[in-house]
Amino acid sequence: MEIVAISETPNHNTMKISLSEPRQDNSSTTYTSAKEGQPDFINRLFEIDGVKSIFYVMDFISVDKEDDANWDDLLPQIQDAFNE
Repeated sequence: MEIVAISETPNHNTMKISLSEPRQDNSSTTYTSAKEGQPDFINRLFEIDGVKSIFYVMDFISVDKEDDANWDDLLPQIQDAFNE
């Protein structure tokens, strides 16, 4: 799975990340921490300091950051998580 696009949202703490593959089960899930049984890429994103929650639906995720985190620091790490 690859990142196709990264888009700002009206909420400055949230970025929309469009993915190259759609979710297979046509459901939506909000994740708040790494846990067994979750998609590997979701758990890798929670290894990044400053990621608060992730909403996964269709072919995108919305990543919420902590208030004190900076997108300039987070986005390269998010991109790296998809390259692992």
